[in-house]
Amino acid sequence: MNQLELKDLYLGQNDGKKEAIYRDNFEEFFINEKSIYDQVQRKEKFLILGRKGSGKTFLAHYMKKMSSKNDSWNCDIRSYKDFKFQELVHLKTEDVKPNEYYEIWRWMLLLDLSRSILKDSKMSKNEHKDKIEDFFEENYKSIDIDSKRIIEITKANKIRGGVFRSFIENNFGDKIETGSYLDYIEALEFTVVKALKCTSTIHTIIYDELDDRFRDDDYYKNSILSLIKAADNLNLKMVENGIEAKSVVLLRTDIFSILNDPDLNKIKRINSVKIEWGDRISKSSPLIKMILTKAKKSSPLLGAASDHAAFGLLFPDNVNKIPTERFLLERTFFRPRDIITFLNSIIEKHPSHNSFRWQTLADARSDYSQYLLDEVRNEMSGHVTDIEIEESLKLIKNFNRHYFYFKDIVKYYEDNVFHYKNIKAEQALINLYNFSVIGNTWKNREKGGKQYQSWSHRENNSDLDFSKQMVVHIGLREALSM
Repeated sequence: MNQLELKDLYLGQNDGKKEAIYRDNFEEFFINEKSIYDQVQRKEKFLILGRKGSGKTFLAHYMKKMSSKNDSWNCDIRSYKDFKFQELVHLKTEDVKPNEYYEIWRWMLLLDLSRSILKDSKMSKNEHKDKIEDFFEENYKSIDIDSKRIIEITKANKIRGGVFRSFIENNFGDKIETGSYLDYIEALEFTVVKALKCTSTIHTIIYDELDDRFRDDDYYKNSILSLIKAADNLNLKMVENGIEAKSVVLLRTDIFSILNDPDLNKIKRINSVKIEWGDRISKSSPLIKMILTKAKKSSPLLGAASDHAAFGLLFPDNVNKIPTERFLLERTFFRPRDIITFLNSIIEKHPSHNSFRWQTLADARSDYSQYLLDEVRNEMSGHVTDIEIEESLKLIKNFNRHYFYFKDIVKYYEDNVFHYKNIKAEQALINLYNFSVIGNTWKNREKGGKQYQSWSHRENNSDLDFSKQMVVHIGLREALSM
């Protein structure tokens, strides 16, 4: 095994979109954890939930790559990176909140399905496809048009829909050819459904990067709710008509958790799939399995080894008497992005090494810790103002204790409140717990004094317990100068 060098290993990138672009055979390194790919193929599943960095985008690009190998499957990814959700306010209806953006999202979903129809080479010639083609030529001149441009054209209220309906009446009784998208939405949906009945091709449209401009305000939340409900209703219509076509929405779990609507729980129970990577520190963790699988696929020298043997070759010793799997996993938020970033930083610095030795793992802590802190800032952004994020982190940093009780940090806060004018200690700690900067820790006397910890990234719907001792996440301590 002396021939093995870390530079020969491919563990992936910490950005699913870039990995799919940079690596031609990226699909060979996809980990089908909990049969997530198979779950998404089920006709009722369209809402994919997961933490930032859990692999939602990678799954989307894997689906698209698989579709490229199947001439009976059209799959496209629609990116909403940099999309200004406030622009939709010009196109909202008079429907009650949060449904005022439902119709514009239905319009956009239908346009995306229309584009997919026009790309369907297996669809038999029919009048409905011809109508869609004429409609696009009249209004957009091309099927290669992004969501921003669609909104711009739609806002002008000059949609040409004569192909669906010869004329519409305006308030003066004159006959005109153009109108609002609302004048043609029913006709477009009818035509899309009729066209899709003329093909055996599967159509999948995936909506990604919806969180890029996330803000915890009504513009954003009501828009996302409307998108989810529009996708749900349109997908149901497809199933009712025996059509294999659906819109798939990728969304962060922290964003989904702040949405509120009577129908949302039913959608979560029936139509959602959650990407998770376990919550236990063990060699059998899905994240350790992921690293071993990718390492073995990228190295012929490791390929024939068992997982147990491969682990021993890659991680030959503990780190200051701490088992390697514990050293790695407890520094993550149990996401692929974290462990991949940690190990890739070692590969970059020590490409000729033949394993991840304890010293290189220990030396990588500082750079990795800064990465993790930046991730926390990014994930908190939108939920909490930037000044609140910085002051909350500064409070933990300046207090400078790995373990503490609520009364002690409150006293410190009150004694130094001049430095923390934009936060309240209680809410700041709740925010920090929700994004796993801090957790709870306690001993269970009934179980021989065994130590327990509670973290939001390892327990669904857990809350900070102010009566218990608090602990700062070990992966963040170097970046917080602790």
